[in-house]
Amino acid sequence: MRKSTRIAVAAAAAAALVLPLAACAGGDSTATDGQVEISFFHRWPNEPKNTYYSDIVAEFEKENPDIKVTVESVLNDAYKDKVKVVAGSANAPDVLFTWSGSFVDELVSNDALLDLSPWLEKDTEFRDSFYPSQLAAFAVDDAQYGLPVGMQSKLFFYNKDVFEDLGLEVPTTWDEFIDVLEKIQDAGLTPIEYGAQEQWTIAHYVGTLNQRVVDPEVFAADQDPAKGEFTDEGYVEALERFQELAEYMNDDLTAVGHEVARNAWIAGEAPIMYMQSAEVGYFGDAAFEYGTFNFPEVAGGKGDPEELTGAPEGFGISKTTKHPEEAERFLEFLLSKESGIAYAEQAGELSAVVGAVDDADVPEISKELAQGIVDASAMTTWLDNAYDPQIVQAYLSETQLMLSGQQTPEGVMSAVQEAAKRVRDAS
Repeated sequence: MRKSTRIAVAAAAAAALVLPLAACAGGDSTATDGQVEISFFHRWPNEPKNTYYSDIVAEFEKENPDIKVTVESVLNDAYKDKVKVVAGSANAPDVLFTWSGSFVDELVSNDALLDLSPWLEKDTEFRDSFYPSQLAAFAVDDAQYGLPVGMQSKLFFYNKDVFEDLGLEVPTTWDEFIDVLEKIQDAGLTPIEYGAQEQWTIAHYVGTLNQRVVDPEVFAADQDPAKGEFTDEGYVEALERFQELAEYMNDDLTAVGHEVARNAWIAGEAPIMYMQSAEVGYFGDAAFEYGTFNFPEVAGGKGDPEELTGAPEGFGISKTTKHPEEAERFLEFLLSKESGIAYAEQAGELSAVVGAVDDADVPEISKELAQGIVDASAMTTWLDNAYDPQIVQAYLSETQLMLSGQQTPEGVMSAVQEAAKRVRDAS
């Protein structure tokens, strides 16, 4: 493995990307010229999405001169912390980004989101414009609290040029995968690029490995806060498999952020990286052909190897908004098919609006990825959206220590089991 010189770059990038959250403009605020002012909070201060959202807000304001939209954005992990503080408060943003799964569940349990069901029952054409599986991900107790903006799946992206030069075939099993990694390493290359500085990237690896290895009934039962125990030996095996993969990754992985790692992959520093399907929008500078393959089947694993890991992302409306009609107008504009086409073309995302990706001028791989999500028989929810936040924190922080050699798989699961017991006791 190589010792990268990118650590200082990663640290500088992390500091630059965490932006302060200004006071949100919810409540009774109005623009000085008499316009109604609503606030919009999302998690993309970086490109290309920052410009995309700036442009779409400007377009909306042009078509709706009676509404002014103020925008705030911070990156991923900072967003998770900040939105939970402001959501449901008197200063909550009117329209806000939300993940599906436990994240939207927590916002709903904290009485932070507006039930959109009455609106959608009146506007059935808009409701039915989304793929049903993506819309359902934001329903809680038969009520709709969010709407999907983008579909997501997690896949290994690989450099076709390197694979061709080395005579490699796309692996479908774990043994085949390790063989491919060995041959890449023997050729003097680092096989897998990875940035584990942000803990959510750990969730994607571990969540997929858990699904591949652990008995499906146990895997599902442990997602129930009142029942989760995490005592199945498959969880330790999943972490051991992760350790095995780490031997083929850049050795500074816990000091490198995901974006820095992705840029290194685009630059050809390693031929393989585990990324979300929507990240193709960042690949414009790649000087090689690329393809994808699903996480390989793990020998002896009890989970379905054909499942895709992923979940839709979306937006909701604050329950405390003073301008629900204006917020709905903005959200309907933001999630129209026309906007979905632009979302695919300009941001490289996979819109959850029926037909948007098909009609967009995007690479064929984007259409294939979108269709793969629509056709998937099952999706494995991101680990950090599947469990109670206490369990997630224990899982990710302890696994990060494991990747840096300061923890063992057994130690990780001991901490997870302790967290799960606290959650059970509180249920």
